[in-house]
Amino acid sequence: MHLAFPRDVNARESGSLDVADEVLGNQVLACYGELLRVLRSPRWKWRLRVRVDLLRGALALEPAVSEWLARGAPGAHRRLLARRERLERVARARLAHLSRQEGASLAEVWGHLERLLSEPLPRPPGDDEPVLFEGAQGWRHFLAWPGAWVFALLVLTHQHLLGRRASVVPVLVAGGALLAVYLLRYTGRFWLTAKRLVWQPRVGEPVQVSLASIAPDGITALTAWGEVRVEGERRVTVRHAGAAGRLAALLELHRRSPFLGRVDGTRRVQEVSVVPAWRVPEGAAPGSRTEPGVAVLRPGYAAFLPAHRATEMFRGLTGPLGAKPEADDAGVDVTVELLVEHLRLLSEADFDAYLRQAVFAQGGELWFADEVRPGEAASAGHVGLVGARGVGLQLRPDSVQAEATRRIVSQWAA
Repeated sequence: MHLAFPRDVNARESGSLDVADEVLGNQVLACYGELLRVLRSPRWKWRLRVRVDLLRGALALEPAVSEWLARGAPGAHRRLLARRERLERVARARLAHLSRQEGASLAEVWGHLERLLSEPLPRPPGDDEPVLFEGAQGWRHFLAWPGAWVFALLVLTHQHLLGRRASVVPVLVAGGALLAVYLLRYTGRFWLTAKRLVWQPRVGEPVQVSLASIAPDGITALTAWGEVRVEGERRVTVRHAGAAGRLAALLELHRRSPFLGRVDGTRRVQEVSVVPAWRVPEGAAPGSRTEPGVAVLRPGYAAFLPAHRATEMFRGLTGPLGAKPEADDAGVDVTVELLVEHLRLLSEADFDAYLRQAVFAQGGELWFADEVRPGEAASAGHVGLVGARGVGLQLRPDSVQAEATRRIVSQWAA
């Protein structure tokens, strides 16, 4: 397709336009026109991946276009300038959709778009990449979707206005259409690994963001909507996937030291038993109120962490690098057990160091192995321990934890 470049008669008579200028103008207008059509398409990402040569062509033309526009000849440049301005607005909006990167010039915008759209599409984690957390859409978030509110309003007004003459067919059709839009547009699946977050919408291209690229303020959790927005080298929005608070907390945890760059998703601390436990104060009468928490048994020590201090433990792990997590206390959906399980991804020395730090900061208990002795079990299936100062623990291990608990306790006795 050939687009004729508009001639300015006065400029041509004065010789300010030559044949080379006209040829360049035709090339630029044709390139810009095709790029505008592609960028305005609903499937612009797919079309640009297929026609990434358009971006490379625009990038190659940019030095000559900048020089040519700087020379003047306003009559000949009017149409090109108008199209260039429209194209730049659309291109910057598309770049903002993909990434938080910005281009100081149009050439930089072309370069960022070309690089991002030339990358191969991410794939879900394989067997060689352990998954730390994954999830799919949560149906309970359908009720929080504005489309569901529209449908409810439609049902109420339909019945109120038409009364008994109201037909259920339009309501059923509208409800089916809204449900289809929700399923196809707003649902998907996510995977979190030690290096990246991958989001695969039900319809559309998968997208990923590396944890190392996430900005200090780049995680936003909208727990009521089941949505997590992440800004790094790419922008990723996990929609209606459920467990938004937990996903945001784990992202915040693993984008920082000591996890970032030092874990691969596999448990490195094996000789440990993590079991539900209750702290019994010294001198407490039988049947008195106990404090729930988690006991962590290691060959050299026993530790107790109060269950209600999970948020403080989380902040202690994410605080050293500075910024407070985006989620507030109510939005940090983590438990002490979960945090201890993620600490097991670290080396044994780091696990012990960070666990002891959490114990001392959160009002827990830490006893060396030679300070612990067997205590009276409160009921069948419980294990009783008594540590320093007469403070006792009641452990309730399951069938898997019981074997690890027995093995570690036997090491203490030896």
